[in-house]
Amino acid sequence: MGWVLTEFSSGDYQMRKFILVCTISLAGVGFTISAHAQAGNVQTVNGTCDSSSHTAEGPIDSDLTKRQSQFYCDSAVITFLDDYPGHVLIQFSQKESHHSSILGFGGRIEASQPGDVGTMMQVDHVYLTPGQATTVSDGSCKLFLKNRKMSGIMCGMKVDETGRRTTAIVVFNVSPDR
Repeated sequence: MGWVLTEFSSGDYQMRKFILVCTISLAGVGFTISAHAQAGNVQTVNGTCDSSSHTAEGPIDSDLTKRQSQFYCDSAVITFLDDYPGHVLIQFSQKESHHSSILGFGGRIEASQPGDVGTMMQVDHVYLTPGQATTVSDGSCKLFLKNRKMSGIMCGMKVDETGRRTTAIVVFNVSPDR
């Protein structure tokens, strides 16, 4: 069926759920949510991570471009959490992998502005290890739309703690057969 964008006022609860509707099965992709939030709606999107998707870690003042590890994925699991309107967790992974990393970005959806070609999410937590939330120093995700359907997701974040920085960037291209 695919993602469908509909018109609502910016304060409408449905807008905070991306105003997107999808009927896709989970196809074996696991997901993790925090203990205090319950999943209200879970949707899986097939696609590929761009070769620029990566994680890196090192001393805050070091050049992390030399410490990058490519991140591979072919699916994004989007969980709309019911603890407050607009709370979303987006997790990227490889469906068929036995030992693939799962990288999750959690935050709150912001309402689209007129003329926007996507929706923004301010990231407040990242899941570098399944089930273990880490507070980010800075982060955001953007969901891209083309012809009123989701065409991509881009998420980035940094965590600064105890003199070290961890970064993650995911550029996810949605499969066109949606």
